[in-house]
Amino acid sequence: MTDEELKVMVEQTIHRTFKETLKYLNDRKMLKEPEDVVYGDAVELITNYYKNGKTNQDITYAIQGLRFDPYFKIIPMYFEEGQKIECIAEALKVDVRTVTRNKKRLCIAIYHEVV
Repeated sequence: MTDEELKVMVEQTIHRTFKETLKYLNDRKMLKEPEDVVYGDAVELITNYYKNGKTNQDITYAIQGLRFDPYFKIIPMYFEEGQKIECIAEALKVDVRTVTRNKKRLCIAIYHEVV
């Protein structure tokens, strides 16, 4: 076997192993999407912001920058008032999934504005 043939065989083995490993991890929901990682960090950042008396001006500006978003109220209702998702959905007259999806979207937007 030539060096070139050996190189091709090794690359194919690596590629196949990588693909199989990714499939295994995805099938078992062991991998997180980058957005999910950011979301966890964003929730922690915003939670700490409200717990610490809203003293971080960068976060204040990021939150206020979203005040015209139709779902903006979710942020203070959830983080400041401590309302449950179901109560927020009822108050806004929308589905729980709508609140959950938009909470995630807004949190990630705040995080990206600050970080």
